[in-house]
Formats: sequence, C-alpha cells, structure tokens
Amino acid sequence: MEKFLIFIINPKAGNGKGEKVWKKVKKQLQKRNIPYRSFFTQRPGHAKDLAQQMTHMHHENMKGIVAVGGDGTIHEVINGMGQYIHIPVGFISAGSGNDFARGFRLPRSTTQALNHILSSKFQRNKRYDLGEFRIGTRKHKANHFSSSIGIGFDGEVAKQTNESKYKGILNTFGLGSLSYIFTLLKLSLKYEPFALTLRVDGKLYTFEDVWLVATTNIKYYGGGMKICPEARPDDGVLNLCVVHNLSRKKLFFLFGTVFLGLHTRLKEVTMLRGSEIQVESDRSVTMHADGEVIGSSPATIKVLPKRFTVI
Repeated sequence: MEKFLIFIINPKAGNGKGEKVWKKVKKQLQKRNIPYRSFFTQRPGHAKDLAQQMTHMHHENMKGIVAVGGDGTIHEVINGMGQYIHIPVGFISAGSGNDFARGFRLPRSTTQALNHILSSKFQRNKRYDLGEFRIGTRKHKANHFSSSIGIGFDGEVAKQTNESKYKGILNTFGLGSLSYIFTLLKLSLKYEPFALTLRVDGKLYTFEDVWLVATTNIKYYGGGMKICPEARPDDGVLNLCVVHNLSRKKLFFLFGTVFLGLHTRLKEVTMLRGSEIQVESDRSVTMHADGEVIGSSPATIKVLPKRFTVI
C-alpha cells in the first residue's frame, strides 16, 4: 500500500484563515496526485483526538502527519501522537502567532510550506527536543510542548487574548500577533507579581516580585518575541527567562526590547538553562503551553532530547 500524508486542519485558526489555507493546499495536492487523507477539527482538543486515532490506526502507512492551523493546533497534534511520536510532523501556518514555524525554521507561506513538505526526504528529517510538563504533583499525567511554557503574567496574557474579541478581528487583517500586545498593555496596569521558587537541575533559586517565567525550547514566543535568544530546539536543554523586581513603568520598556532580544541585558531579567525544572509560587498563577492555557502552578518541566521529528 502506498504511504500517504494525513492533514489535520483547524478551519477556525486565524479567524477562518485555516479553512482558506486548506483550500489552497487541497488544490495543490489534487493537482499533483499526492495521496493524503484530511480531517477537520470541530472543537478544542479535537486535533489531539484525531492525531491519536489516526496514528493508532494508520501508523504503518503514514508518511507523516501535518497540522494546518496555529501553534495550538500543532500542540494538540503532538500531544495526541503518544507512542507514535517518531512519525514525522509537518506544519502549515494559519494561526495568529505561528512561533512553531519561526522556531523550527519552517516556511510561513502556504505554498512554500507545502512545497517544503512534499519535497522532503522523509528518512533524513531531523529529530528535535520536546518539552514535557506535569501540573501539580509528579503523579499527574505528563503532557508535551514543542515551543514554550509561560508562567505568570504571560500565562494570563495568553488566557485573556484567547478569550478576547479583538484577536479574531486582528486575525482578519493578518495582524493576529498584535492581539497579544493589546492584552499585554491592558494587563500590565493591574497584574500583581508573585514570589517564586525554582529548582533547576537540583539547584535552588528564589525570586521576589516575579512577573513571568518563560521556559522555552525555541527562541520565539508570543508571536515573534525573542524571549530566550539563545534557545535551540536541538541542544538537549531548556532555556528560562525570569522577569522580577521590575517596575510597571519599566515593564513597557522591557516589552519594547524583547522582540530584538535586548531585554536580557536588564538587571531585572535572569536567564537560566536546565534539563529539569520544578516551579512553585506563593499563589496559584496561570500557565500556558505553546499559547494554550494548561492550568496553574506548581509544575514540573523537563526536556526530552531528540524526541520528535519535524518535516
């Protein structure tokens, strides 16, 4: 039996951009007589369920599995693959932030992304690190992230952005990344910092008046911000950025420099690296993984070196 690609499409990604992108992709697949199967998501979490079902049923005949949507779509697909995480994963951008495409150096143009996937020598695809996290105790089920985990201010930014009306409006004009900036400006006026305890590879760190902790596998975050400029998805470690003891006024300055990665020079920014991180805070604070809200602290985070393959 000829091997085929499976496409999981989030038609609502990018305020409907996902459906438009898929129409272009489908037209090209049919024109080139590429064997494929496609499935549309119908609700949050559906991409995970579809990936789980398809990899279980067709893992022997699958060439690869491709997510068409945003960072949340690829996050769900990876979390649905389970024991079949070795199957190559592709991504065609149709969301707001699309940090996965930036971080793994994938084309963001629909046509170029599809050409990249179809021209791939699948046996030569590169393996990358994958992040794993557990919310609460170690007994809780582990989940994965490919790009980043945000704790605190940025977790709340992700939550409120995803719930906002202006995200959909900006997506219509291809300006979805600005929705995070709007939420950031609004939230910066009322967010209360917290006390934090981090254990990174066994070494203890404590911080007061913490705004956020970003744990990343790639350098990009929140729609193109270079939160951890040194992060690489193939070096076997995770990078951390802790923002603490920062005045509200200086917060605006920090976010003005983060797109260039210049925030790392500020004394209120601490950069760390490690393979296993334990996070505790003096109050429960919101967390996101790849832009999707996952719960709240405490949490345990670690890296799984060379665990998944990107087309």
